[in-house]
Amino acid sequence: MKKVIIGLSVTATLFMTNIHANDKGKGIFESKGCVICHKKAMDTIGPSLATIAASYAGREATIIDYLKGDAEPIVDPSRKAVMNPQLAKLETLFDDEIKALAEYIISANDIAAKR
Repeated sequence: MKKVIIGLSVTATLFMTNIHANDKGKGIFESKGCVICHKKAMDTIGPSLATIAASYAGREATIIDYLKGDAEPIVDPSRKAVMNPQLAKLETLFDDEIKALAEYIISANDIAAKR
């Protein structure tokens, strides 16, 4: 019984940590203006979060590198010049903030599916 309680406690802690990171990532996404061009499930000025998430699925480290400016985009590389000034807004973020932003973007497939 003790192991079950400990297991549930660990699971709840991990779940809450993920929610916190997702909220943090969403806050960064909104405050840095990403939401203007990137909608959850619809391509507009930029690709949707669902499109980005599907393209980077299984490549979480690659999206982090891209957000840091250390990798080329894999979604619509022809629009790289448009995105570069926006990426400059992320240069002041700490690694944990970039990771939270990446986790929020990657989670967009789950977000769009719930709609």
